[in-house]
Amino acid sequence: MLPRVHTITALLLAAALATCAAAQPDTTQGTVAPPDSATDILTSALTDEEKISALNRMILLNPRNPELYNNLGVIYAEREEWTPARDAFIAAVQCDPRQPEAHRNLGMVMSEMGMYDLAVSEFEAYQKFSDDGGRDAWLMIGDTRHDAGDVPAALAAYESGLQAYGGAYGPGSAELVIARALLLEGSGDIEGYEALLRRWSGPASDYLGGGEPADRAGRASQAILTRMLQIHVDDAALMTESGLHAQAAAAYEAAMVLAPDNQELLPLAAMAWFDAGESMKAKVLARRATEESPDSPGGWKARGRIAEAEKRPRDAIEAYRKAFELDETQTDVAARVGQIYLSLGDNVNARKFMGAVASDPDTAPEILYNYGLSLQRDGAHELALRPLRKVVERQPGMGAAWRALATSLRQTKRYAEAARAYGQAFILDSDARLAFQQGYCLQHCERPLEAAVAYEKAMELDPADTKARYNHGLSLMAAGEYGDALASFQALDAMEPDSYRVLFNTGVCHQNLQQHDEALLAYETALDIDETSAVWNNMGLVYDAMGAKDDAKECYEEGKRLKSEGK
Repeated sequence: MLPRVHTITALLLAAALATCAAAQPDTTQGTVAPPDSATDILTSALTDEEKISALNRMILLNPRNPELYNNLGVIYAEREEWTPARDAFIAAVQCDPRQPEAHRNLGMVMSEMGMYDLAVSEFEAYQKFSDDGGRDAWLMIGDTRHDAGDVPAALAAYESGLQAYGGAYGPGSAELVIARALLLEGSGDIEGYEALLRRWSGPASDYLGGGEPADRAGRASQAILTRMLQIHVDDAALMTESGLHAQAAAAYEAAMVLAPDNQELLPLAAMAWFDAGESMKAKVLARRATEESPDSPGGWKARGRIAEAEKRPRDAIEAYRKAFELDETQTDVAARVGQIYLSLGDNVNARKFMGAVASDPDTAPEILYNYGLSLQRDGAHELALRPLRKVVERQPGMGAAWRALATSLRQTKRYAEAARAYGQAFILDSDARLAFQQGYCLQHCERPLEAAVAYEKAMELDPADTKARYNHGLSLMAAGEYGDALASFQALDAMEPDSYRVLFNTGVCHQNLQQHDEALLAYETALDIDETSAVWNNMGLVYDAMGAKDDAKECYEEGKRLKSEGK
């Protein structure tokens, strides 16, 4: 906020305007010559105490001189000694009730002392006796009403001041505009605040003329333009969120009129036009941004996004990389480069850029997921675990991330964790392959019954999955559930007839169920398909259990022979 007008500096200026030019000290003898008038005293090199003493001596000689009291009040006010300052200004008014500066200064001191109604009365007296109508008093009246907590009265005072200036913009009226705007904003009247700034932003821009603020009116004008600029930018952001991209672009361009040197606005306008379907306007603005501000990353980002959307990945990479080189804190840009490289199958460069953002806590889960995939594609499953774990932690509903995490966990033989991850992925996406992989990991954790349940889910979704049914039977066998295992293998036999692995495991189930004849039949059929030492040994065990020792011996010998041959 701009400083209030009723300051000590203003008091001193008021006194200076009411007096003549300062007398120059005579330094020929190395001492300061004694002042000849009240003005000389005020502007001399004397200390405050010496000035006060000199003015008091002059007052004793001329007690009806208002200028002496006014200047005495100025000195006390500069020292923030409000009571003697007030008394001095009161004395000045008593000496000459029609002296406007004394009323003005007395009003400012009373405002500092919290005597708001009396201060306003003095400002009104200043207006009454001032040759130009004291238009600058409206700002002081408004500020005083504001300090007193009377917002409506303050707003009315500022508006009265603007009317007093007759619509002319410049010193005096500029300060009223920004004072009223700040009060409207502070009181929550955003509609009134924005309407006021829209009304006066043009005159404020004309007043500055593209230059730097050189006075109070210039600083007030700059404040108006800065706030109006923020309104345009906020409007554009709101319109973008609402999908009104053309209106957002227009708002950015209005902001550019107020701040033509703002390097961030051109790229924003470019992207708004691009989102509005005006690709040619977008390209022109984006190229202009990089030409006018080649060291600013915004224009390069805009060109990269346009190229990416137009399926020009190499051009997009070039533009994004320039933006990233200008500001390597832009993790979003690094991520975009990495993702484009990933889409081109260049995992080395993908990891180079995406790895730079993997440790950033603000990196989007989608980017971490793609980074994890790039590592997986190169078989770096151990490295993929960290980003993928972050993804599922931040976005637990992302089924693809659970699937990818489970894959890397399985590849690194973390079977228990992999089983949990596959289970979560299956909850989010009922895919038979996920259930199968969960069963596979549970088998490796020696949790056969849970594995069997997982395989059952896979078979429900894909009844033709012979791998799931085969592993289902093995899991039941590992759990000692030979009857259920037998039923599973018998069902598989109908899908996979004349299968050695089905017949062999069918024989194992019969054998463990003490169904010797059925076991021998299954083993003999298996031998017709593939003669192995395992079948002969198991047949030997069955004959042993039946008491047929000679037959058992022949089977063991045959099994020993085949084993020596590596069968």
